[in-house]
Amino acid sequence: MRDKADAWQMEIASITWEFKKLTDNLTLADLQYKPVPNVWSLSDNLSHLIQINSSYFPIFDQIIRGTYKAPLIAQLPYLPKAIGQLLHRAMAGKNKMKTFGKWQPLAVKEDILPQFKDHQMELSNYIQQLEPYLGQGIIIHSPASKLLPYPLEQAIDILVVHEKRHLNQCRNLVSAHLAK
Repeated sequence: MRDKADAWQMEIASITWEFKKLTDNLTLADLQYKPVPNVWSLSDNLSHLIQINSSYFPIFDQIIRGTYKAPLIAQLPYLPKAIGQLLHRAMAGKNKMKTFGKWQPLAVKEDILPQFKDHQMELSNYIQQLEPYLGQGIIIHSPASKLLPYPLEQAIDILVVHEKRHLNQCRNLVSAHLAK
């Protein structure tokens, strides 16, 4: 499982680098640009990624400390893997989705890029710490609901594909903004 953990860490580093390249020459106003009020700005997208990824950190901490208890529903055969696959497909798809309230972006008044870079390093460090627990059949639950169990490995896959989804949204946003 070390190879898988390394691959996730490389993907996170690549995503971080792609966001840096995308935003290198943007002003704070560019980062906060919204073409219409109900579309997230680049800063909103980064804030959302920080919110959602960070919501997993208490679960990761419990796994590392050996105190995590999977919800009862996680014991149902096939359900956790099916839920994980469903969530992964949803994140990898192109359809727009509504996010849970707890993962809405926070209001950002300053450059969020340094915070995002630090956050990505923290996420990568968690993956490194979780490496001994990968492949052990650990089922976690979504921070949004204990009724959404899925394997730890799928959770990390979902986080990575979710970041890629928002990177693509931000690329489209920047392209449309700079074309004006």
